[in-house]
Amino acid sequence: MLIYAVTIFLSAFLLFQVQPLIAKIILPWFGGSATVWSAAMLFFQLVLLAGYAYAHCSIRFLKSKQQMVTHVALLLASCALLPILPSETWKPSESGDPTLRILLLLTATIGLPYFLLSSTSPLLQAWYVRRSGNGMPYRLFALSNFGSMLALVSFPFLVEPRLTSRYQAYSWSVGYVAFALVCTLAAWRSTEPRPQEALVPNPDREGGDRPPALRPRLQDLALWVSLAAVASVLLVSITTHLSQNVAPIPLLWVLPLALYLATFMLAFESDKIYHRGVMFVLLVPIFYYMSRDLYEDSGNIHIKILIPVFSGGLFLCCMLCHGELARRRPAPQYLTLFYLMVSLGGALGGIFVALIAPRVFPSNLELPLAIAACTMLGALVMWDGFFKRPPRFLAYLFMVVSLGGVIAAFVLPVKIGSAPYQQALAVAVCSVLGALVMLFGTGHKIGRSAMRVALLLGVGLLLGFLARKERDNEKGYRLAARNFYGVLHVKDDESKSDDEYSERTLLHGTINHGSQILDEPLRYKTTSYYGEDSGVGRAIRAVQKRGPVRVGVIGLGAGVLSNYGRVGDFYRVFEINPLVEKLAQTEFTFYPHSPADKRILMGDARLTMERMDSLQLDLLAVDAFSSDAIPVHLLTREAFAVYFRHLKPNGILALHISNRYLDLEPVCAGGSAFFSKQAMTVADDGDEAPYLSASTWVLLTSDTAIFEDSAFSKADIQPAKTKKNFRAWTDDYSNVFQILKLD
Repeated sequence: MLIYAVTIFLSAFLLFQVQPLIAKIILPWFGGSATVWSAAMLFFQLVLLAGYAYAHCSIRFLKSKQQMVTHVALLLASCALLPILPSETWKPSESGDPTLRILLLLTATIGLPYFLLSSTSPLLQAWYVRRSGNGMPYRLFALSNFGSMLALVSFPFLVEPRLTSRYQAYSWSVGYVAFALVCTLAAWRSTEPRPQEALVPNPDREGGDRPPALRPRLQDLALWVSLAAVASVLLVSITTHLSQNVAPIPLLWVLPLALYLATFMLAFESDKIYHRGVMFVLLVPIFYYMSRDLYEDSGNIHIKILIPVFSGGLFLCCMLCHGELARRRPAPQYLTLFYLMVSLGGALGGIFVALIAPRVFPSNLELPLAIAACTMLGALVMWDGFFKRPPRFLAYLFMVVSLGGVIAAFVLPVKIGSAPYQQALAVAVCSVLGALVMLFGTGHKIGRSAMRVALLLGVGLLLGFLARKERDNEKGYRLAARNFYGVLHVKDDESKSDDEYSERTLLHGTINHGSQILDEPLRYKTTSYYGEDSGVGRAIRAVQKRGPVRVGVIGLGAGVLSNYGRVGDFYRVFEINPLVEKLAQTEFTFYPHSPADKRILMGDARLTMERMDSLQLDLLAVDAFSSDAIPVHLLTREAFAVYFRHLKPNGILALHISNRYLDLEPVCAGGSAFFSKQAMTVADDGDEAPYLSASTWVLLTSDTAIFEDSAFSKADIQPAKTKKNFRAWTDDYSNVFQILKLD
């Protein structure tokens, strides 16, 4: 048993340690977009499916010695592919959807090792059953998920802050060689004859006195796939939602995945952990809060609410799906088929989110659809699924809390008939019905009736709520478009009086990418974060006093910065998203109207600039927002080296760091210190006009005299501050924990 447990634990640890590791390495190559993780997750799920299929076919069609020889040969071949450092030849040379390139890159880099790690858990569980005669191998599956969860939790807290990416890859490769050795030993042990004691008839062992197990029916297979698919869609779509609204960082990749695996571990460790009655009651409020916050303006939801609500929702939803899978697990002789169906569901969920949804839906519709599907699937499995009563004190506790919710809904000063009142009352009613189920259990007529009424009421209310919110959310947009890099909306706000003006805004998720006033007299007023009193506005005005200027802009957006271009000026704009390029020239007129010598260069800005000769710029503005932050790879020491190569010796590097969740000022200060530049932070509250937004820019330059120019008079400007013991970011090292805003 020990050799199987050690091998399964080590394989699971390596399997999930490599996911954030390799994704973080390739993230800068594809623009730092949150959807890079979605594409990587698709690869992991597809290879996991292939690994489970290999284990199933190996057990079914090969003899024990053939299984050993095949597996050991593959292990040796995989060791020859180490270390797992991707070749730079995979870096993209043009813009567009890089999903296929990401899949091929990961296949070439970690394909075979990941395939063998994926097959280990089901294969060794089958070997263990054959070797020992024990008919209960599912605790090894729980051990596998524990190793996976430990790997994920340790990465952002222990591995990432201490080791560079290169050393992480080398350390992982050493661990893989150790795994290959113990797996070879386990394969060899599995070919030995079964010990005599394992042949004694035992009702708890395969081949004992129990009647032969029934083969799973087609509807059983369909339900396994459906439960796994819904959990997979929730995992990937919630991860994308958090990454797009905070930052595409390993922490927000591994947290949802760790919770997902924790539910697997808990569900398969013991039948006593998952309780339908408890789940029935808890899911009612969590479905409500997830649905509400999904459509809430993210600017009104703090990170301390956003992350717990969706993380808690993911945990409970996956606990439902995986708890039901554990309740329906087959006899051990069908375990490889069971794992194959579960992995098929996971792969189908990944395909839906990464490949189908971006090409079919104009918005991020996959998350509300997953919430709705989980609701309906939960109702389906619970409709005739009776469960025992929990301890009475727990039932009474839920009853008291539910009644308290009803009372609060009536006594709170909310107008009767308003949406908040209706929603609170609906949640309270469902909770009361759920409490009745808890109190009586569904073996009792009252409990069974209450359960079915609550199921119908809850599903109907939630589906109606989601449909109305989705309709209201998409209403009022001029257009919506979506591709690999996310959802773009163009919104028109019409003037309602003579004192107001009409305005058009480009939105990427919840992020404003610039706006333009539609009224002719104000059409070419520089708006949003780029006004004349912003950090970049003051810097451009200062360098323009020298004559024609050479300006670079990373991030086109609505093209607002090109509004500063004059006859004789030189402007080069770097943009990775083809949709942004199209909308900036068709829905907005800043860029087409600019008389400067201008050009848009498509592709990741840093990769494009690395291939170019020096542009000798007077100013380079970095405004490439991905989620609510500049992508990490555009703020490293190596990135700064590229920027300064393209700037004149006295040029200015302007970094836009306005952010709700991350304090990027120390990152900029650390980078400037390495290059002996002066870093000044310019804050602008944007209250000079209603079309301006508050902004914070950091300006880096060797020409400190520029800050004495009249353009900086009355500016809120001060030296950029760093933090104690702050370690500067490089391509090999970055630590977002150091700069999180938790207040």
